[in-house]
Formats: sequence, C-alpha cells, structure tokens
Amino acid sequence: MMYLAAVVGILFCSFWIAQLIFVRTHLKWTNTIIESDERDAEVPVSVIHPIKDLDFEFEKNLESWMHQNYKGKVQHIFSFQEADDPAIKVVREFMKKYPEIDMTITVNPVIEGLNGKSSNMVHGMKLAKYDIVVFGDSDIRIKPDFLVKMVRPLKDKKVGIVTCGQINIGGRDFWTRFFTFMQNSETDFIWAFLTKLGVDVGATGAAFSMRKKLLEELGGLEAFGGSLLEDLYLGNTLYRLGYKLVLGPFLECHVDKLAREKSLNYAKRIAVGIKSHILYELPFFLLMLSWYWILFALSLVFVNINIMLLSILFMGLRCLQGVAMRIVTKNKVMPVDFIMGWFFDLFGMFYLIYAFNKPYVDWRGIRYEVKAGGYIEDVSFGDDDNE
Repeated sequence: MMYLAAVVGILFCSFWIAQLIFVRTHLKWTNTIIESDERDAEVPVSVIHPIKDLDFEFEKNLESWMHQNYKGKVQHIFSFQEADDPAIKVVREFMKKYPEIDMTITVNPVIEGLNGKSSNMVHGMKLAKYDIVVFGDSDIRIKPDFLVKMVRPLKDKKVGIVTCGQINIGGRDFWTRFFTFMQNSETDFIWAFLTKLGVDVGATGAAFSMRKKLLEELGGLEAFGGSLLEDLYLGNTLYRLGYKLVLGPFLECHVDKLAREKSLNYAKRIAVGIKSHILYELPFFLLMLSWYWILFALSLVFVNINIMLLSILFMGLRCLQGVAMRIVTKNKVMPVDFIMGWFFDLFGMFYLIYAFNKPYVDWRGIRYEVKAGGYIEDVSFGDDDNE
C-alpha cells in the first residue's frame, strides 16, 4: 500500500507542477504583444458586450477595448437588460470620447427561458454586422492584441471557437481571496490546462469568438442559453461535431470585495457543469481534489504511520503549490493563501456531491431554479448577490 500511495502522490504532484508551468507559459504568450497586419485588414469583427450593472473598475476594463491594434473594422455592441443600468452612462461617455469607434447600445428585457447573459448576447447578435463575432464580459481587461489572437485562428474552418480563461487579481478579505483562488484554479489551472491537452471540458464564457454562420447553424445562442452553463454546453457541442477548440489569451479580472454568496453560487454553477456536461470525468475531478485526504483517511483506518506521514507531506506540498499559484497569477501572497489549496479541495468535494440539494442559483440579481443539467425551470428577479 505504501508503494501505491507513493506512486499516486508522484503522479498528482507532477500534475500540480505541470499546471504551474502551463499557466506561467501561457501568461508569457498572453503578455507578448503581436502586431496586426494586412491579414486582419479584410476581416471585420463584431464585439458583443453583455452587461448588467457596474463591475469593479469598469471604466478601465472598457478602456482596454478602445485600444486594440486590430487593423480590420470593429463594431462594439453593448447589450443591457434595463434602461436605468448605471453602466449605460459610462458607455455613453466613451461613445463621446471615441466617436471614431463604431459603438451601439441596445436595451432589452430577458428573453423567457434564457439566462440573463445569454439573453443579452442574443439581442446583441441581432445587431452584429460581421461574420466574426467576439463576446466579452464587462469585468475583464484585455491586451492590445486581443482581437488579433481571437480572430486569426478562425480562418481555419476546422476551428469552431476560440475561448479564454481569466486571471483574477485582488481582494484582501477571506471570501474575496477564496473566490479569486477558486476561479483561477477552476478556469486556468484546470479547465485551460485540460483544454490545451485536448480534453473535452467545454468552453468558458468570459470571452470567446466564433463565426456567426457556424453559430447560426447550431441553432444560435438560443439553443444553449436555457442552461446556466451555456458556454460549457456550447463547447461540448462543438467537440462532438469535430471542431477544434483553441485556447485564446488569458484575460485579467480585477476585484475588490466580493460577498460570500458569490463564491457559493459560483461553486454551484461549476458543480452543475461538471455533473451534467462532463459526467464521465467526474470521478477524475473528485480524485484530483481528494486524493491526499483519502490517503490520510486510509492511514487512520489501517493505522499506518508511514502512509500518514506521506499524506502529511503531500498536504504540505499542496499548500506550497497553492501559494505558487498566487505568485504565478501575479497576486500578492497573504497569510490566508497558505490554506487556500486545502480549503478549495474540501469545498470543491462538498459542492460536487451536495450542491444541488437546493435547486437554485443566484447570479447577478436573478434567481434561477434549475433542474438536472443546470437547465432553467423558473426565473425570479430580486436583489443583487453583491457581485
């Protein structure tokens, strides 16, 4: 049993190291700016921004979209749900500041049966002028060559989507620190890494690009927006149809202070996605989070001091890997970060198993009652979840 425990530990520790190397390497590529040239001049792009409320440093995020080095035409569509959304005023100011940039605002109620973000995107698609469409959340910040890196891969007709992970930065209190650690772990160190290895784990929705014609052939965003995991579902569908999923640059998401409920509801959404859209990989995800705790439990059951000491060693290495993840993602290391790896693994195990005893998720002021697979059964509007 000791030899088996050692082999398991070596395999998963190697996985931890590989994750760190991958994220560091992909960030280096993200931060290496490439210039736009004649290849891009004849490829116009429509950018759809689904927005609800003011995100932290929204002006800085929006400013990053105004300084792209892309040589082709670019259309920006800002899609809202309510006419009194405070972010509309900010967008109007940018329209005055950059009159040479093609920008449009559209306001429409949530389409029945769709989640709020998907509804915004569907309405935005109706105004898109060009075949290449890029979707970008309002809480992300991008590099000047973002559009170049998102559009060029789509020239290959075998590529179905270019999709991005996001690096979360900031926060000082426990729950904000935990949220950024959780999202970085799930999006960058797990999803993006497995995507790079060619594993079918769907797409992420912080930003992605597609050909409008292909999206329409799939039934449009309406075909996926009935789930809270529309991006994951879309990526799975493209994989099954034989299209390539290309990993785009990492995005930056700067945060200040987030409520505990945001972490809980984000965990619920992720649990739904893993359970419903990548069910066959569920045992691997559980094992990835729990393996060293399992070794520790076995050492207690069999009263094996050697396995206990080995499991404690692995716990220490997990602690160090968690801190290294903070360093790689350019986050300031704080004392609480030394336990974040352990807390994330325990938290993730719990939500993968128990998250949907209560069949609802609150997100951006909307409560969704969901059924198996994360599909929406009912929607109610209330207070924002302090995002």
